[in-house]
Amino acid sequence: MSAKVLILDIETQRAIVETFGLFKQFIGIDQVQTPTRVLCFAAKWRDDDKVIFKAAWADYDDDAYRRMMQAAFDLLNEADIVVTWNGDRFDLQWFEAEFIRLGLGRPLPYKSIDLIKTVRRWFKGGLMSMKLDWSSRMILKDRKVHHGGSDLWWDIRHGTRAEQRAAQKLMREYNEHDVVLTGRLFEQHLPWLTNLNLALYEDTVDDGELHCTKCNGTNLKKDGVKAYVTAAGVYQMHRCNDCGATSRGKRIRSTTELRSV
Repeated sequence: MSAKVLILDIETQRAIVETFGLFKQFIGIDQVQTPTRVLCFAAKWRDDDKVIFKAAWADYDDDAYRRMMQAAFDLLNEADIVVTWNGDRFDLQWFEAEFIRLGLGRPLPYKSIDLIKTVRRWFKGGLMSMKLDWSSRMILKDRKVHHGGSDLWWDIRHGTRAEQRAAQKLMREYNEHDVVLTGRLFEQHLPWLTNLNLALYEDTVDDGELHCTKCNGTNLKKDGVKAYVTAAGVYQMHRCNDCGATSRGKRIRSTTELRSV
C-alpha cells in the first residue's frame, strides 16, 4: 500500500452579467445571466505520468458538466492526499460546492497539501511572487503555457468552430502543464512539508527500519551535530540522502524527570 497522491488543477469560465457601465460597477446577483463555473480540470497521480483531463466546454451542456464533476468526485474519493497550488481557497472549494449543488455528496476524507501555503510560510520573503509561474521559473527553470490573455476564454464561448477547437486545445495544454508543474514542485518542496508523513501509508511502516517521512527511503544518515529537542526530550536527527528531508528518531535520546507546566 502506498499513499494515493493526486495532483489537481481547475480552470473556470467567466460569468456573463448585465451592467450599465464599466467603471467601479456593483454587480448584483439578479444581474448575473450566466454564472461562472468550472470549465475543465486536469489531474494526475503522483506515480503515473498520464494526465487526466475532463472538460465541459458549452455553458448549458448539463450532461457533460455532470460527467466532468462525477469524474472529479471519483478521483477525490480515491485520493489519500490532494496536491494543489492555492487549491484550499479555489480548486477544492469549487469542487466541494459543485458536489453539494449537484447532489453528489461529499467524497471520502482526503488530506490537502496546498503548495502556496508552504511557499508563503518558508519562502515568501525570498520570492517576488506567490504565483505558480514564478516558482516554476525560479525552481524548475520551466514556466506555464502562455495562453494569450482573456481572448482564450472568449474564443471558447463565442468563437467560430475553428477558433473554438484551437482555444480548447490551448486551454487543455495550459491546464495539463499546470498539473505537471505542480507535481514537480511537490517533489521539490517535500523537505518543507512538515504536515506530511508519506511513510505512514506504506506497507513498510512496521518493518523495523527507519524510513524517511517524505519519500519512504531508507538511505538515511544521522546528523551528529544537531538534535531535535521537544518539551519531553531530545531525539536523534536524521537526513534523507534521497530527497533531503529531515526526520527525528523514534526513541528519546535523553530526557529529564520533570516537565515544564
